[in-house]
Amino acid sequence: MKKLLALLLAAVMTLALAACGGGNAGNAGSAGADAGSNAGSSAPEDGGDAAAYLVGICQYAPHPALDAATQGFKDALNELLPGQVEIDEQNAAGDSPTCATIANGFVSANVDLIMANATAPLQAAAAATTDIPVLGTSITEYGVALGIDNFSGTVGSNVSGTSDLAPLEQQAAMVQEWFPDARNVGLLYCSGEPNSKYQVDTVQGYLEELGYACTQYPSATRPARWPRRFSPARRTFPPCPLSTRPSSPRSTTRPSAPTWASPRWRATSPSPRRNNVMC
Repeated sequence: MKKLLALLLAAVMTLALAACGGGNAGNAGSAGADAGSNAGSSAPEDGGDAAAYLVGICQYAPHPALDAATQGFKDALNELLPGQVEIDEQNAAGDSPTCATIANGFVSANVDLIMANATAPLQAAAAATTDIPVLGTSITEYGVALGIDNFSGTVGSNVSGTSDLAPLEQQAAMVQEWFPDARNVGLLYCSGEPNSKYQVDTVQGYLEELGYACTQYPSATRPARWPRRFSPARRTFPPCPLSTRPSSPRSTTRPSAPTWASPRWRATSPSPRRNNVMC
């Protein structure tokens, strides 16, 4: 029990260090691209007795920010418990069902701790075990990720970790500072990520308080109305509105440069919309 407590304390300190140093993405190695494949393991450094702890890491996908969080966790854990930790690192390559496979494999291997890097691995690990400690990182809001109503900041189970929630109220104020004349704001988000929806709903409330009209655009669907000239069904864009063109592909006549004074240019060029902002 004392060993497990020591591991938990060290892991919590490690996540805090990894969260603070997550910007050092350039030094982080790639976590691998094959779904469910073993992206590497860290053996005890001293080469002596077997490691006292086995830690499983499930990362959602190869990404500089996620790679940096994983690498920071491993580096700090080995620094705090040198030669005492064996790390089994797995990468789901962006596939949520693979996260469940990896988490169940960790449970079968009876690991001492699971580190879940991103929302999908956290959900998979929480569903796979209620006994093995689970630490999350790169999680925006644990209540949203785990479906906890009236989340108070404490999960109350075997799950803990760090949050990367940005100051959304300040981001809304930044939009107002940079685009004081804007009136309409488009909000892009990933429809398959619960925390992405949470953030866009929250920032929309702040923006509407500042007087903006907001429209949400989930990444999995196209806008309700495309401009007719750029409709995906046409698969082509209108040609450049040159005032003159070569009569044939073999012609050596060089077209003249278009000008804003050209009636044809004005007819085919949409007017700028200065009151719209896309976030």
